[in-house]
Amino acid sequence: MNRRHACATLAAGAAALATACMPRAPLISRDAPGASLLISGAGAMQQLATALADAFRRGRRGLAIQVERGGSLPAYIAASRGAIDVAAMTRPLSDAEDRAGVRHHLVARDAVGIVVHPSLPVKDLRRDQVRALLSGEVVNWRALGGPDLAVSVLVLPRGATARQSAESLVLDGDEFAVDARECASAAALAAAVAATPGAIACLDGRDRRGLDRAGAAAFALLAVDGVAPTLASVLSGRYPYTQGFHLLLYGAAQAPDDSSGAFVRYARSAAGQAIVERLGFVAVC
Repeated sequence: MNRRHACATLAAGAAALATACMPRAPLISRDAPGASLLISGAGAMQQLATALADAFRRGRRGLAIQVERGGSLPAYIAASRGAIDVAAMTRPLSDAEDRAGVRHHLVARDAVGIVVHPSLPVKDLRRDQVRALLSGEVVNWRALGGPDLAVSVLVLPRGATARQSAESLVLDGDEFAVDARECASAAALAAAVAATPGAIACLDGRDRRGLDRAGAAAFALLAVDGVAPTLASVLSGRYPYTQGFHLLLYGAAQAPDDSSGAFVRYARSAAGQAIVERLGFVAVC
C-alpha cells in the first residue's frame, strides 16, 4: 500500500468524525524520481497549501509534491501514522493530540466577519446574539435594540469553504437559518447585503479584502464582544472569530535537508508569507 492509499484508508476510518480525504491531481507525478512530499488536510487550506507547494518545488529538481483535500482530523491521523508528510489544519490541537513528537506551526490567520447593511444602527453584538440572528432564532432587529426591521440572513452556497468556516467558528457546527437566502458568490452576497436593510451575513477576510480591491458594494462590519476584526485583533487572536492555519509535522526532528521541515520553514519565511498575503490571508511571521 503506498502512502496516498494509506491516507485514504485512515481518512475512511475517521469518517464518523470528519470528512474523508479526497485526493486531487498531483502538482508533479508521484512516480517522479527522487524525493517526495505529501501534504493533506483541511479544504480551507488547499489553496494556500497548493500555492506554497508550487513555489517551494521550484528549483528542487526531482521533488514530487502532492496536495490532497480532506479534513484536519484525517490529516492528523495520517501524519501520526506516517502516511503523509505534512498535515494542514485549521484548528488548534486538542489536549489528546498535543503529544510528544508533534510540531504545530502557525503559518497564517484569517477571520470571519459579520456584515450588515451600512444603515443599520447596531454596531456591536455579543457572540450569542450573532448566533441567534444567523440561526433564525431572532427574526427582528428590534429584539436586539435595533429598528423594527425583519432580519434577512444571507449565505454562500452549501459546500463553499467560507460557509463551512462560518458554520464552524460562528455557529459552533450548527447550520444557518432554514430560510437563509443563498448567494452564488462573495461578490453577490456583498451586493445583496448592500441592497437589503435588514441583512446579516458572514464574509471571511480574504473575500472582504478582495471585494475592497474590486470596489464592490459597501457594507458595515460589526464588532463582536467589543472587538472589531482589524488586522491587529486578528493577528493577536483577540477577535472571537479568528481562525489559525497550521502545518503539522509528526515524529522525530527533521534533518536540515528533509523536505517536510524545509517546506514548513519556507511557509514561514518572507517568501512564503508574501504568498500568504497575496492570497488574502494575514501573515504571521
